[in-house]
Amino acid sequence: MRFAVWVVLFLSLSPMGAELGSPTAQAQDGPAVRAAEQNTEQTSHGPKDEKKPLTNDDVISMVKAGLPANTIVLAIQHSATLFDTSPPALISLHTEGVPRTVLDAMLTAGSQNPTPPAAPPVPTPAAPTTAKVKASTPDLHTIRKIYLETAWADDEAITARRVMAIQKHTCLQVVETAGAADATLTWSGLGLTGGALELRTNDGLVLWSKVGSFTTPLKAMSLALGCPK
Repeated sequence: MRFAVWVVLFLSLSPMGAELGSPTAQAQDGPAVRAAEQNTEQTSHGPKDEKKPLTNDDVISMVKAGLPANTIVLAIQHSATLFDTSPPALISLHTEGVPRTVLDAMLTAGSQNPTPPAAPPVPTPAAPTTAKVKASTPDLHTIRKIYLETAWADDEAITARRVMAIQKHTCLQVVETAGAADATLTWSGLGLTGGALELRTNDGLVLWSKVGSFTTPLKAMSLALGCPK
């Protein structure tokens, strides 16, 4: 009994006993202990779960719980959403009593959700062009060889006189075949002194025409062809 009293007295008077029981030691150990407890608590609970997007079922639940329509609209506007806004789904929501303002908010939120980019259109092969290229009209000043067609082809004397008249009043040379000519000249008779001249390409394109007396159409054609006077 006396030995135990001495031990207690020794510990109370020694520096070690004072340090162990002093308020200073307890104050120094307190923050460290609390920090360790906080770390342990955070580790045990782990990260908070991410907020899930609102769905049609969430909207129906809020309506059935009696929340005001304005409150539900605000919740839709400030939350991520994953709504089904197809016609059957909208009919089902209306049947469940979802107000029109809430339905409009759901449609607006659905239109603002990003949609995947559409696939690029497949190019279709271009159809081969079949348009005809318009033949260029020849310059009258380049025509110098013609093939003569007359209404008196069987009368060699008349044909000879027509050839002589052409060579006298124009700068044209009459050739025997259309393939060797720059153009074809048709001479039609209009009585004893009149005549009609028509100058056209080998493809039938009319380049020039004139009706008049015997020499008048020839002189007019010579002027159009740019023949020297």
